[in-house]
Amino acid sequence: MYNLVKKINFLYILFGFLFVLMCCENPITGYGPQPVYINKSEFKPSLNIFGILRPDHLQGYPASFIHIEEIFPIASSHPDNFDIKDATVTVYSRQEAQLADTVHFLYTNFDSVFSRYEYRPENFIPAAGRMYTISCVKEGYPVLTGSTIVPGVPVIANDTIYIDNNNIDFEIMPDSLVALYDIFLASEEYGSYNLRVRKPETGNIQVRFDNPFPEIKNGRLIIYAYDKNLSEYLTYNISIKPNTYQGRYSTVENGHGCFGSLNILSKTIDLNE
Repeated sequence: MYNLVKKINFLYILFGFLFVLMCCENPITGYGPQPVYINKSEFKPSLNIFGILRPDHLQGYPASFIHIEEIFPIASSHPDNFDIKDATVTVYSRQEAQLADTVHFLYTNFDSVFSRYEYRPENFIPAAGRMYTISCVKEGYPVLTGSTIVPGVPVIANDTIYIDNNNIDFEIMPDSLVALYDIFLASEEYGSYNLRVRKPETGNIQVRFDNPFPEIKNGRLIIYAYDKNLSEYLTYNISIKPNTYQGRYSTVENGHGCFGSLNILSKTIDLNE
């Protein structure tokens, strides 16, 4: 009789467990968020880009670039290299909603100045606070467009960096065009240290880290300020959970990818203050 009761209790527990599995989402293997509709549209070829407008240069050539690829259905055959090398890439400068300038990007590495071929301008330095729009034209594909407003050079509050008890401490003044900063402290002898900081909702951006190079006198502080497009792109959370719908992410129209901009502060600092 005792064994029979144990078996009955076990069956109750087993059926209860199975009922929970069937009625509730398993956090490991169950379905995640799903779309509210089924998109049955056919695959349409489109362009995928990653482009950054930036104010620096290398050996006199602008560092801004646009990388373009084509997109294929996952089940189709495709070439080993997705790069598109014959698109027409144009960036338009706009000031107070008016067209101010037109810049054509060429597919080049400027005689090996850069390590790889990309669409690059010959003579173009983007201006802080100005809006730029892009047009990528390739026969057989919809015209890809996008826009960015270049942020200002990062400003350190009171132009003051505190170094005390081997800590480096300073504040960055907020910029409404920026949501993310990368801070680098570089040394020729020891390499570089980096820190990524998000802009808070209010107030200055607080930066504090241990001095990674206490043995040397001077270091190079470099601060990259990313516009909102790049800030989103660099921090976008891509889910890898099976059976979970992942919505399309892009900062451009009629295509995929990101077109953004950044600005840079670079200065030498005394690490032994």
